Amino acid sequence: MNKNLKSLSKILMPFGISGNTYLIGAIGQGLGPLLLTPLLTRRLTVQSFGEVTFVTAIAAILGILFSFGLPIVISRSYVLDETSRFTISLWFKKILMIYISISSILLFFTEFSIYLSIAAISLTFACMQLILPFARAQGRAKAFAVISIMGTLLPSIFVIINSFMPDIFSNLFALQFGSILAAIFSFRLVNQKLPIGQEVRKYSLNSSLKASYPILPHMFAMVALLNIDKVIFGQQLDKSFSGFLLVIMLIATAPTMILSALNHAWLNQILLQLKDNSTTAFKSLNQVILKLFTLTGLLVIFIGLFSDQLLNLLNPKILISSDVKKTIVLTSIASFIYIIYLANTHLLTWLNKFWVLGITTPLAVIAQALVIYLTIGDLGYLSASLGFGAALTFQILLLQIARAKTITQSAIKPIIQLLPVLIFWLVAFLFLG
Repeated sequence: MNKNLKSLSKILMPFGISGNTYLIGAIGQGLGPLLLTPLLTRRLTVQSFGEVTFVTAIAAILGILFSFGLPIVISRSYVLDETSRFTISLWFKKILMIYISISSILLFFTEFSIYLSIAAISLTFACMQLILPFARAQGRAKAFAVISIMGTLLPSIFVIINSFMPDIFSNLFALQFGSILAAIFSFRLVNQKLPIGQEVRKYSLNSSLKASYPILPHMFAMVALLNIDKVIFGQQLDKSFSGFLLVIMLIATAPTMILSALNHAWLNQILLQLKDNSTTAFKSLNQVILKLFTLTGLLVIFIGLFSDQLLNLLNPKILISSDVKKTIVLTSIASFIYIIYLANTHLLTWLNKFWVLGITTPLAVIAQALVIYLTIGDLGYLSASLGFGAALTFQILLLQIARAKTITQSAIKPIIQLLPVLIFWLVAFLFLG
């Protein structure tokens, strides 16, 4: 019995059971919306929920642009070079105060334009993009977990509260107000007093921007990968479809969100192994991929069996059709491809070719958008699945090319790399036929 439990724990927890608070925060950030979506869909009209989803999706993408890639400077320089900490803390504090102030001023004008609301919320989302790595760089695990969950849930909580008094404020006003409070509370958790008279060194804002801008396209594209479909649906069809698609994708991309959280542990493990012995690391890499395949397979089966119940829980207003079920199943299967994508990024990081992602990820998202635009009229929700799968397939193809003629060229066994792609497109053609 104990042996069976240990085997099961290795599948469900590929990196071992630990009290990793960062992992809890990352999972909470990714899956937190599942907690409040049932309340939002029951308190708001279909159109209102779709509008909130549409605005949030665009603001999330723009929030990355307004962060200017600086999170990567905080994650690396603040941790590795103690001389950077004063200067980084200085411009970190100034940027957050400016962004929060502008968003607070715009709060009084959001009734006039949905675009002002998007701009204001994107600034507070940018604040969260800076605060999270700052908390991690400070080694404040509990603060990181609280900020991750609070930043995700607080805006939606205020929308729900506002639904009980809709004649006073609009939903977008409540959304923006909640995002401002989340940024303020999070800022207070990580803010620290700076010593007076210390010299500003090479990590000034200008030098940090020069160091960070190459990674910005990758960061922007990764957020777009999970949000561009809602934006396209809201523009091409109706904003209510953005809301429906959000609920569908919350279920369908749950394995991808969990894999993203597990990646925090996986990245460090693989990089340390690559540093010590690349041959052993390659073997370990393939073993971990297979473990994650097993975990993802269990999640896909669960989602496939209980998709109706999950949809009714999250939004009883959705008409559960065969197309909706196909979209959920096909998107969840794309998570297998995402595992191969993560493995490729680890290898590129070790090769010091992380800049490749700044080129390939935006190209993959462009492919995703094109697939959705070209098929949305005929396939509806299923076009979002095809776009997501096409983006991941295109991405790992480009990354494999980038690793050609390097020591990592055959690091991932060909059958392991091809199998998830073949399964996804086989199921896709089966559904389309």
